[in-house]
Amino acid sequence: MAKTPQTPISRTSRLLDLVPYLAAHQGIELNSLAKDFSVTANQMVADLTTLWMCGLPGYTPLELMDLSFDSGYVTIHNAETLSKPRNLTSEESIALLLGLDLVVQSLPEERSDLLAIATALRNKLAERANLPSPVHANSSGDSAIRTSILHAISAKKSVEISYHSLYADVITSRVITPLEIHIEETHENVWAYCESANSFRSFRMDRVLESKEVKAPARTSHPNHSSESHSIDFVLRIHSRLRDAVERFSINKADMAGDIHKQAYSQQWLIRSVLSSSGAVELIAPGMTRESIALTAATLLRKYETH
Repeated sequence: MAKTPQTPISRTSRLLDLVPYLAAHQGIELNSLAKDFSVTANQMVADLTTLWMCGLPGYTPLELMDLSFDSGYVTIHNAETLSKPRNLTSEESIALLLGLDLVVQSLPEERSDLLAIATALRNKLAERANLPSPVHANSSGDSAIRTSILHAISAKKSVEISYHSLYADVITSRVITPLEIHIEETHENVWAYCESANSFRSFRMDRVLESKEVKAPARTSHPNHSSESHSIDFVLRIHSRLRDAVERFSINKADMAGDIHKQAYSQQWLIRSVLSSSGAVELIAPGMTRESIALTAATLLRKYETH
């Protein structure tokens, strides 16, 4: 059976749905519960463990949800307590208002019905929280750009974006077909098919400078997010500043016996990372990239000598 792809948003939604579902299906078998939510049994155990460590609303963090699932059957023992209405604290109200404000900002103009519902809910919550002024959230990216990309995803259309690539430190124009927006290391990323690369790529939302719809044919398939066919195998040798090298190249302690074998997905990133290490790291392979680094370093040194 095909399992639902795991994203932070989908898991949060599942965790929120689990509590009322368990309250209505006391003693459900673990495998049946996993099947109902289209996840593996191991994933469901991980979700239940997370819920088990959650505090009850309105109580201290020491008041945990009373779950039992060791026997293979899942029961929530304090369902009646959980079902009682709770007053939101000021911190909880502000968090919800910030989330609602982001929802309002991301809604397309033609969805006036959703805009009216979200705005009314936001105003009602602000009134009950006795907030003296409106609460607004500033997202990491431009709201108009985010709305444009979300519309392209829902309408299965392509957009032309201006994108600032930090690897090459250039701004390029690309036609992409966005497929989804996901959170990666606290940043919003757009997973899309890039016509320029003729492949699937991930773009940081806050580095998209402009987005406009085009009439290019949209790509609708969802491949595996890995790009192993475009990876670059390289070998590093660390001479000094071990901690900097470990953080820069994401090196595990188990890989640090001798020369280090890693993979990269951008030659520009590899060249810039080795150069910025200032001799603390040496690239052993591939040879062509090593030659490019040596040539770039020599060019930079000549520029210093002329000043």
